[in-house]
Amino acid sequence: MRNSKQTIFTDVAYWNNAIVHWLAIAIVFINVSVIILFTFYIHPSELPLRLQYNVFFGTSLYASWWNVYVLPVMSLIFFVIDLVIGHILYRAQERIAAYIVLLGALFASVALSIAALSIILNNSAL
Repeated sequence: MRNSKQTIFTDVAYWNNAIVHWLAIAIVFINVSVIILFTFYIHPSELPLRLQYNVFFGTSLYASWWNVYVLPVMSLIFFVIDLVIGHILYRAQERIAAYIVLLGALFASVALSIAALSIILNNSAL
């Protein structure tokens, strides 16, 4: 019989599941690599950065240099929320739904990395 007092931190079955394990590792790896890219390429400056570029009208959104770090922080917050939702679904024996929630978090992290590369390329002096 399972202990009803298990939390997301003490549920060994959830963390030992290979799918949950590797999805969590991939998401954390992508988020950390985006933060490292931003610290390497984006430097504090008085000039605003281009955060959004439109093909028809040019740059449509300028912001301070520290605003680029909002993307990885939001991604990590959504990842934690998805981990909790995945744990709730996993304990309710809805394992495929838990995997789909975590897979959605992975797709969001991939979209974050594409947005980060776009911001870096839009602000690099070629």
